[in-house]
Amino acid sequence: MTTFRTATRRWALSCVAGALGCAAPAMATETGGSDYPQGPEGFTAGALPPPGTYFLNYVEHYTAGRFNDGNGHAGFFPDFQVAATADVLRVVQVDKITVLGASVGHAVILPVVDLSVGIGTAHDRRSGIGDMTLTPLILGWHGKSLHAVAALDIYAPTGAYSQNRLANIGRNAWAAEPVLALAYYPKGGFTVDVKLMYDFNGTNRQGNINPLNPTGADYRSGQEFHADFAVGQQVGKVQLGVSGYVYRQTTGDKVANAAAQATLDALGGLKGKAFALGPSAHLNLGKVMLIGTYQHEFQADYRPQGDKFWVKAVIPLR
Repeated sequence: MTTFRTATRRWALSCVAGALGCAAPAMATETGGSDYPQGPEGFTAGALPPPGTYFLNYVEHYTAGRFNDGNGHAGFFPDFQVAATADVLRVVQVDKITVLGASVGHAVILPVVDLSVGIGTAHDRRSGIGDMTLTPLILGWHGKSLHAVAALDIYAPTGAYSQNRLANIGRNAWAAEPVLALAYYPKGGFTVDVKLMYDFNGTNRQGNINPLNPTGADYRSGQEFHADFAVGQQVGKVQLGVSGYVYRQTTGDKVANAAAQATLDALGGLKGKAFALGPSAHLNLGKVMLIGTYQHEFQADYRPQGDKFWVKAVIPLR
């Protein structure tokens, strides 16, 4: 049997916070994007590692050739294309103290994004630093087979944004995201990880100018529930399994313009939905862990629908 401490040192687990900021276009929720990129954590999402400092590097590539309507049908935006590549730098610090029986940690994320968007004959591209994620407090509890993490992620509007641009790598609004992650690691190398998140979005005081908000009025995206998950089995030195995510927008979008709000209301508040699933594999190279993941979006309402590729490296620094 592999003990929890051995497994965490082998995998250099880290469980909380998103990875990319806005690596997909900002369109349900405002223009269909979210601060959290959906799907980066999967395996190893539900347990905090032993005390130390960990560097994580996420590389993501996302492509989509359709933006769906509220029934999951393509064509909400005609001739839609998006391609996003992000290199995300993350540092996690786990302290040697405990609070309420839990280990204590902190984290920060800095994404660098290249984003290209096309709708009809209009095309736009932007590259640079996206919105940072700050995690001032992480609490991690450990049992024999069951582990849990609670945290609060804060998204800061540090990425470049213009209300007149089609491609924006920042969302121009603050957001807060409570996190609860669970991990089940019984005997035999079988693993289950689930990371649950709920987003409270702030107001964008310079709303993106588009057919749904032609005046660029103040825009507040609705609240969002989403979960990353993974199920796997250890096979020799490799962890094999499936990972994915579920996304549901729980409240409608709000815009400070009566005509625009009437349009949003007629569209049910632009409440987005998504579901994705795909294979994932972990490889341990000494103290370094590499994770590769492919995820296909089988459902997308009021959002782009496409494919994601993830490569994540986790490196203990001390």
